[in-house]
Amino acid sequence: MSGWPVAFVPISFLAIIAIIGYAAERTRFVPDISSGLSRVIVNITLPVTIIMSISDQDVGGISFFDIVVVAGIAFAAIFSLLLVQYFFAKLFKVDQTRRLLHSYLGSFGNVVFLGYPFINQLFGTQGLFYAIVYSIVNELILWSVGAYFLNKRSQEPGNWSLKRMLNPNTLSFCIGISMLLLGFRFPGIIHAPLLRLSQATVPLSMLFIGSMLAQTKLQAAIKDSARWFMCFIKMLFAPLSIIALACFFGIASEQANSVLLIVAILQVAMPSQTILAVLADRYDADAPYAVQTIFLSTLLSLLTLPFIYFVAVYFLA
Repeated sequence: MSGWPVAFVPISFLAIIAIIGYAAERTRFVPDISSGLSRVIVNITLPVTIIMSISDQDVGGISFFDIVVVAGIAFAAIFSLLLVQYFFAKLFKVDQTRRLLHSYLGSFGNVVFLGYPFINQLFGTQGLFYAIVYSIVNELILWSVGAYFLNKRSQEPGNWSLKRMLNPNTLSFCIGISMLLLGFRFPGIIHAPLLRLSQATVPLSMLFIGSMLAQTKLQAAIKDSARWFMCFIKMLFAPLSIIALACFFGIASEQANSVLLIVAILQVAMPSQTILAVLADRYDADAPYAVQTIFLSTLLSLLTLPFIYFVAVYFLA
């Protein structure tokens, strides 16, 4: 299946739900959808989603070496992007209150809601396993270091505090990882309702984003060169750099290596993570700015994701 149809299906799914939220807010049919919704997502549905998405996985089909390689690429890519995006945020004179959020939007990708269906369509179960490993690292950094600094920014400055790093989602991540390592899963009577609740996170998040879009001016994102450059760094420059390095060192000489690398590269190239809009609202970190940026990056991904896929396959497969 070609890249463009594969990219369009999951993005259109998200877009339709966002349009419903936008219309409901704009027409005042259901006013103030976003009010309180971020707390429901962050404190209820998202923690359940994290636990279920991690504990339900079976990574037995991947060798330990493959897991280390994908995790290593994920750590290196995300931390490099965080540093580079923050540096350019200062260079482009992004408002100081937005720099941290700006760098997050340019580093943490939509590796689950968009990444999973996209990669599953292209590479099947093997590719999905690699995508899961990448997403676990993505969530680990976001819900530990990422949430800590957002929480710290929203409160009075002070010394390091473990309390700032603890939130329902970091605790859920620890629970999910523990269950995965121990091979424990909820019994059916508990698993079924929790799974259904976890499936509410995506539509609720998109309703939230649609509602926020109705309350914000998209022209601000379109005219903002800093956000365009941020998308360029994350969605084109970073993945193309990994492709160039892989070719230079000849690491993709085997078929297994090429699938692993291409999946990791596609995860790096994903648009901004949608849940960052909810977090921005939760921690008073300028949710409208996050919503505008997510909208712009997701729209651009219709072009950039297929392009990166074709380039990666051409040079690495």
